[in-house]
Formats: sequence, C-alpha cells, structure tokens
Amino acid sequence: MKKNRLAAGAFALAVSVTACGCGDQVYEMTKEEEAVIVQYSAHAVSKFNKRQTEGVEDVTALKAMMKQEEEEAEEKRRQQEQEQEQKEQQEQAKPDKQPDSAVQNGQDAQQPDTPSYVSLTRALGLNGISASYRKYELVSAYQASQSYMVRANSGNELLVLHINLKNNTNKTTECDILSKMPSFALTINGEVRVSADTTILLNDLGTYQGRLKAGEKAKTVLIFQVKKGSVKSIDSMELEVTSGGEASQVKLLG
Repeated sequence: MKKNRLAAGAFALAVSVTACGCGDQVYEMTKEEEAVIVQYSAHAVSKFNKRQTEGVEDVTALKAMMKQEEEEAEEKRRQQEQEQEQKEQQEQAKPDKQPDSAVQNGQDAQQPDTPSYVSLTRALGLNGISASYRKYELVSAYQASQSYMVRANSGNELLVLHINLKNNTNKTTECDILSKMPSFALTINGEVRVSADTTILLNDLGTYQGRLKAGEKAKTVLIFQVKKGSVKSIDSMELEVTSGGEASQVKLLG
C-alpha cells in the first residue's frame, strides 16, 4: 500500500515538472506510457527504501563478492605460474638430444669406449709361459742367421718387434704357438696400421714351436713392412692379436 503511494507521488512529481513549461501545452500520455513511468518510479523509490528487503543494496556483500572474485583470479594465476615453472624444470631435466646431423649420419653422440687392453701372454693364450715386448727397430733387412736374411720390398722398410718368451714353471714346457694360428696387426701412432709378414724364421713368434726348460727364455720377432719414411718416430704402438676367432688389444708403447 505504501509502495503504491510512493509511486503515485513520483508520478505526480513527473507530471508537475512536465507542466512547468513556458506556456507549452501539457503532453498527454497514453495508459501504457503512464504504466511504464509508474513502474520505473516505484522501482527507483524502493531501491533506496531502507525498510524494505529489496531496498538499499548491500554494499558490504558486494565488496565481499568482489574480493572473493579477486582472490579466485589470483589463485588461478599462481597455479598457472607453478605449472609453467614445473614444465620448464622438466624440460631442463631431459637429456640433450643428438643433433639432427648426427642422427642422419648414424653417429653416436657419446665418445667411443676406450679399448680394453690385455697382456700379450693372455692374448696368445699361453699357460706357464709369458710373452713380453722388448723393443722395436726400423731396418731395410733383418738378419735372422748367417744363412738367412729377410729384406724389405721395394719402397718399404721393416719394422721388427722383439718379443721374449719365458718358461715360468719349474719344469720343461712345450710352447706351441703355431697350432693356435694367430694373426697380428700393428697400429703405429694411432694412424699407420699394418699386418705382420708370415716368414719361415724359426724365431717367428706367430709360428714358434719349441721346448723351454724351467726359467729358459726364447727370443722371437714379428716383422712388419711399412712405407719408407712413413714412420720417423714412434710414440705409441698397439698390437691386435687374433687367435681362435677372438681379437685382443695389447698396448706396447704409449
């Protein structure tokens, strides 16, 4: 009832304002227009009516709602930052990928494994007898005996390895390397690689056969041919011994 009276007052006020022109004729409204003005006026008045539940808007509740929205937005932003940080940490923890060129060429990004070296005795598969490298020499010919000499081919020179065999037992022992049929390849300074010559020398290591008394030594050789002048000095030598289908690496120098 009170609401209707307020609406009617607002309507009367609107009509009076309209009528206060400078002699202009009062505008006559239709019933529909009057209903619109009454409804709007009633809403405007009730909005600021403190005694009405639909009256003054609750500013405190509005501020609380805005604060909650801000807090939710801040929490969402923090979560996004944490997710981005975790993602970056996971990317950094991943191992580096190989370059495309290395993958295309079938290359391994890792460095090649260092060869596993063994003793010459083990490479030859000797029991009770040891084999040890003594020295090398570069010569044009090797004098095996007064009646036999090995000469280098034209344009080559001989690289002779001197190797001692020793019976470490307290009894006479057979040493039969020929039956093992080993082959030898020598790598010099990590660059030059040559295979041993097969000779008829009685002291050729690859074809050696003999009986060694307890503690006795036998001097043997391995002969390689290298291009003359290709080896001026030797800093490292590695001997590859293949016996029974198994290859072993022996470090002689370096």
